[in-house]
Amino acid sequence: MPETKKVKELMVPISEYPVVYNTDTLKDAIMVLKTYHVKSKEHRSMLVLSKEGTEEKLVGIITVRDILNAIKGRTMSYDNNEVYTMSWSRFYHKSDLGNSVATKVEEAIRPLVTEFVQTEQDVSDAIRIMMTKNINILPVFKGEKPVGIIRAIDILSYIGELL
Repeated sequence: MPETKKVKELMVPISEYPVVYNTDTLKDAIMVLKTYHVKSKEHRSMLVLSKEGTEEKLVGIITVRDILNAIKGRTMSYDNNEVYTMSWSRFYHKSDLGNSVATKVEEAIRPLVTEFVQTEQDVSDAIRIMMTKNINILPVFKGEKPVGIIRAIDILSYIGELL
């Protein structure tokens, strides 16, 4: 029986993953993702850090969907029924973006609660968490320090190698 891989063997190191700060704006987040897209590393999420003095702390994750929802939700001040029956295209014109892209990342993130794995855990632990929590990415820690991210697509790629 083959040995199970450890999370650290499949994770994307934090140095290769897009990072924004909770005090950055959605515009900043979009520009970071755009930079990674140009480098042919199409990420759909970013790690969100906070600065406390000289230390950085992982506080959450922001996805492309989170950014789009935040922009749509803040672009116009209609009640929920009106907003969700309007065309999405209405919300992505430069004249309409103004204040919405100035929104702080911390207002749109998925906070880090309990969904994470340690570098030495088996990949099967990451799969179990992803499946039970219905998520596609997990932060990876070494002790208390964030060191990377493991994505469902990385696990699927590994499974493909086993076939």
